Amino acid sequence: MLPEHTGMLITRGLQEWACLLPQQLPFASAARLLGWHAHEESAVLATTTLRNLVREHGQIVRKAEVAEAEMLIARCNQGQSEIPKPTLVLPASTPHRRPGWPAELCASVEEAINAASSAPPKGVSPADWERVLCARREEAHSSVRALRLLGPRVTEEEVVVGVDEVLTRQSEKHRFHELRTARVLTAHGGRYLSGRGASFLLVLTAFVLLCAGTNRCVLVLADGARWIRNWFFEISASLWSCRLILDWYHLRKKCHELGSMICRGRKAKALLLRPVLRALWTDQFATALSLLEAYRGEAKNVEKLDELLQYLRDRQPFLPHYAERRRMREYIGSGHVEKANDRMVAQRQKGLGMHWSEDTSDGLAALKTLMLNGGWDLYWTERKVLPLAA
Repeated sequence: MLPEHTGMLITRGLQEWACLLPQQLPFASAARLLGWHAHEESAVLATTTLRNLVREHGQIVRKAEVAEAEMLIARCNQGQSEIPKPTLVLPASTPHRRPGWPAELCASVEEAINAASSAPPKGVSPADWERVLCARREEAHSSVRALRLLGPRVTEEEVVVGVDEVLTRQSEKHRFHELRTARVLTAHGGRYLSGRGASFLLVLTAFVLLCAGTNRCVLVLADGARWIRNWFFEISASLWSCRLILDWYHLRKKCHELGSMICRGRKAKALLLRPVLRALWTDQFATALSLLEAYRGEAKNVEKLDELLQYLRDRQPFLPHYAERRRMREYIGSGHVEKANDRMVAQRQKGLGMHWSEDTSDGLAALKTLMLNGGWDLYWTERKVLPLAA
């Protein structure tokens, strides 16, 4: 009465366990736990079988996403008036924000606000104080406790897209696989996305088009990688309004990395980068370039100085007035997608000494993304992949 088969039959429930346990545990530990769960002294499934199951179901999820993305983009290209709504699975809750100052400073901040003081109280940074005063002018009755948690929020007319990549190690030294990730946020919710190469960009494009509709602005926050810039130029032609912003953290990090190779010592590096970063923070791009050019005679490594100059010139269209955006409580960083990187990939695949095949790495990321998006039960009970469109 059994169907024709060439090997062992694995039930759907056992396959789910085989894909669930490796999300947190090494494959060897997962195989041993499956044996304990089945009350067997030996492993029920070998570690190779677990890897094959993770790859198989990861590929099923990826193929379903790509097929739906191709269909949705074809509908958009045909000019159909009705654009389906996206499947938003992340709740649109108020995010946890880092306080602008310690709670014990609330009293002194209240006194300074009442006195209309322009100088920040002790323990409050000038950037935080400027943002508080701006918010206070807009909302005169805001309490100090509320002002402590000022931060960016996604408006009804906006779609925020954080895009990044994570490198997982291959078995060969100094060789890596690239997994691409994204977190798309709207005022009503959001979603995690992950994948490889062109297929990931196809799925990301389809989902962003769904979220943007016909009247929403799309804000892309990224580290300025070339593949992200190329994707942005392609998708901007299909959107009503679209903007790419270079994440301030990555801009500052790049300047510090190259500054260490350009300058002769820490003091010289600080003397150079302090005015350069201040100019970039306040949208004085020409001033930043002139400061770097003037340093050419003192540079330890002129090639790295030229590299920094070229880096800034290539990304000039994506450098906003960071100080003004922070003052107005608008996004200048891609911290939410960095956290998504940790949850989808890094926590499981970036351990000491770990190395992966490309299919296994992508399979784990696909299943983890499915779980974070709340589509795990739908996939294993109804055998359906969580759709992009509602």
